[in-house]
Amino acid sequence: MKKIIPIVFFLIVFLASFLRLYHLEEVPPGVNRDEASIGCTAYSLLVTGKDEYSKVFPISFQSFGDWKLPVYVYETVLSVALFGLTPFAVRIPSALAGILLVILVYFLVKELFNDKILALVAMLFTAISPWSIHLSRVESESNTAVLLVTASVLFFLYSFKKRHWLMTPSAVLLALSFGTYAGDYIFTTFLALGLFVIYRKKIVNQRFGKTAVIIFILLSSSIWWKTTGANVVKVSGIGIFSDPSIVNTEIEIPRNEHAGVGGKIAHLFHNKAVYGLGRFGENYANAFSPDFLFIRGGGNHAHNILNFGNMYLIDAPFLLLGLIYLISRKKNASVYLVLWWFFIAPLAPSITKDAPHTNRMFAIFPILPLVTAYGALWVIRTFRGFVRYGVFAAIIVLYCFTGGLYLDRYYVHFPYEESQHWGVVYERLNTLLSQKQFMDKKIVMEGPGDSPYIYFLFYSKYDPALFQKQAIRYPITPEGFVHVKAFGRYEFRTIDWLQDPNLNNTLIVARTANIPTKIKKLFTRTNILLPSGDPIYSIIEATDTIRIPPDTLPALQNAPENME
Repeated sequence: MKKIIPIVFFLIVFLASFLRLYHLEEVPPGVNRDEASIGCTAYSLLVTGKDEYSKVFPISFQSFGDWKLPVYVYETVLSVALFGLTPFAVRIPSALAGILLVILVYFLVKELFNDKILALVAMLFTAISPWSIHLSRVESESNTAVLLVTASVLFFLYSFKKRHWLMTPSAVLLALSFGTYAGDYIFTTFLALGLFVIYRKKIVNQRFGKTAVIIFILLSSSIWWKTTGANVVKVSGIGIFSDPSIVNTEIEIPRNEHAGVGGKIAHLFHNKAVYGLGRFGENYANAFSPDFLFIRGGGNHAHNILNFGNMYLIDAPFLLLGLIYLISRKKNASVYLVLWWFFIAPLAPSITKDAPHTNRMFAIFPILPLVTAYGALWVIRTFRGFVRYGVFAAIIVLYCFTGGLYLDRYYVHFPYEESQHWGVVYERLNTLLSQKQFMDKKIVMEGPGDSPYIYFLFYSKYDPALFQKQAIRYPITPEGFVHVKAFGRYEFRTIDWLQDPNLNNTLIVARTANIPTKIKKLFTRTNILLPSGDPIYSIIEATDTIRIPPDTLPALQNAPENME
């Protein structure tokens, strides 16, 4: 067994590396909006020492108003310096974090429960997890934060075994998670409190314990002070009450339905506190729902593939059994830590309007595969003799089948069927607009709210210093977002189908479905096709030589609204 364990360990590391690095540039198909933003920010810092708002090496990055924290951005500066401004450069820090997490899971589980077989199974479940695979193949600040937290807890546990000095890097790594992902403002705070309560006697008696606590508090406070203002703006855009209509539909209207009843009763049952608590409880419960975990996952296309859960369906019974086993078994510090970690992970996502959210909920790793591994081993170890081998073989077959199904969906069908949600569309659009016959033309494009500008910056490797001088932005939205109105030859606004087609030396770019039929017939049009062959965007060559017949004006006035 001693010789087999290292072999299995390295095979799992190889499998994890392959699943996270294979065709990393092409799958997912093109960068998403956040990837483009972080890539362009890193490129701008590398070239000019400033972000897109001309701030010199900032700690918080404004982006679209969706503020980003510094750790992943500055990681990406190094990868962009090595590989250029490419999807690979933006994704490789997350891919490496995912691989390192698989390795750390083995040592963490072994340290917690002194069970090498359990450690290997938890390591394997992390390596093949759809949740971990996908977030390791895209820019994911939450994935990097999970790595930092896992390393911190591992060093924390090691520090009690004659390696006392590891308590200091443990404190530093845990504090750095505050500067990596906004959700860790809540999660890391609760985890740190749990660690202190569970291991308080060891921390106080440990030579570096008090020093580590002071370092953690000082470094965390510094990061909080530097970034809290930006994250308040971010939370205001994603919180439960970020939609102004919520107060009206969920509070004011129900109050008005209390006609003839005392106003105190209406205010008692219909107010922000009651609604907020109810929504929080609903969001928390949904974080553990079968629909979110095993069937469909979250609703954000950047974090999930269509109609596939964050875990395999076969994981469901083992997750439940593992949780029952841990709750029912004799408690020790390790069990308390695992259960605390498991149940505090949904707290931060639960205060947001679009919970459950795959990226924000990822803080539950690596505890989720650990609990699942516990359940699987509990089932296998319940049996004896040939029955045990039969159960083991059946589990292997089921995981091979469901894993193969996921890999087929992910690497073959996902890039083909969901490309409309990814940057490959803008990559093709940029390639076409960069052709010689279009290079000198002005471009008017719909949908500034979709941030198309960031894709053009990314795929054209636009000069960051030039963009900093040229960028014109719309006023900030009520949700705290800032959209680019124009830069260089690009302008982003609602298309006026009555006037814009007759502009000189101009190209109009719009979603094909949003272009009025008359315009399609009258003007030269070039389509941008999805891998499926369906048109997604069209380029209209505007000209004043074609006059729009007067009888078409009412139809154009009723043309589809552009989503901005």
